Amino acid sequence: MVNSVTFAIGDVHGCFGKLDSLMAACDLLSEAKDARFVFIGDYVDRGPDTRKVIDFLIKSQHREAGRFICLRGNHEAMLIDAASKTRSDLDLMNWLANGGDQTLNSYGVDDPSALPDDHLAWIKALPFKYYDQKRLYVHAGVRPGVSIVDQSEEDLLWIREPFLSSDDDHGAFVVHGHTPTESGLPDLRSNRLNMDTGACFGGQLTAAIFTSAQLIPSLFCSDSGDFWQP
Repeated sequence: MVNSVTFAIGDVHGCFGKLDSLMAACDLLSEAKDARFVFIGDYVDRGPDTRKVIDFLIKSQHREAGRFICLRGNHEAMLIDAASKTRSDLDLMNWLANGGDQTLNSYGVDDPSALPDDHLAWIKALPFKYYDQKRLYVHAGVRPGVSIVDQSEEDLLWIREPFLSSDDDHGAFVVHGHTPTESGLPDLRSNRLNMDTGACFGGQLTAAIFTSAQLIPSLFCSDSGDFWQP
């Protein structure tokens, strides 16, 4: 895309109000530019408005296909297992223990299998990664020493260590979430960027703005309307 920008947005976790405010801030920054939005997973659970978040993302993709890339997070994976006809008691209990109750409340149902069919189908179809030739976008991270094409779905959704403490070149700059930052701000390292700023725990929801000219973000913005440079 000519004169394009890419917004990478961290873990939303049902915080629709923060998502709505953040998208308004992104719209201000993307004026007169082609904009792509990459959401790095965990749209469900913990926050109060999972249904509104999923509705927004589905409608955005239908309206502007190609501009909205939504990746799968570990919470979507837990929901898929909990909603399956072949689920175990442990699958259901594990999901409920990690904020599934809030998702049920947002839909007004008492079982994950009762979520709207189109929402469940959309969640099941979410990809695990997105690569734009400069950056690799995933939910949790990658396993150091393993090529991008050979990364396991388990690691892409769940890994913390040894990824978080690794200084290795992973073959691409990795943009991820999954592990809330201690500072409540994006954590930019030489080989990765963590965008989980704890929105569902009272923190801000944050976006990183990438241009085609450089590898690292040129700017960050938050749902409160703040903008700052790395």
